[in-house]
Amino acid sequence: MGTDTIFMDDNARPHRARLVRSYLESQTIPRMAWPARLPNLNPIEHVWDVLERRIAGHSAPPGTLHELQQALLQEWALLSQQAINDSIASMPRRCQACISARLYHTHYLECDSHCTFCLPISAVVPRRS
Repeated sequence: MGTDTIFMDDNARPHRARLVRSYLESQTIPRMAWPARLPNLNPIEHVWDVLERRIAGHSAPPGTLHELQQALLQEWALLSQQAINDSIASMPRRCQACISARLYHTHYLECDSHCTFCLPISAVVPRRS
């Protein structure tokens, strides 16, 4: 990893486990300040959602880890570049909906009072000493 590496997670328990925390500290990888329950506006999350829905729609869901891996690879190969581009292109609209909503429900998600995806990186990443 490069010297500019920053670990960003969603505050899920596995990401906050002592083992993960110890590893990040031992590798001097800083954590991005990230509020719990922050709306996830990362475009890849929407692509993962498409893949998840496609796999859930299979007549026989994957029964093993290997089958899941194969199904993901197959669906990923079938995913058009346009679908990925559309997810990326939707970001300004999603961010604006989040900013406008503050604490209210939007068509896209439940928003918190802020949207770090729309902020400059310096506003959410602590400066290195």
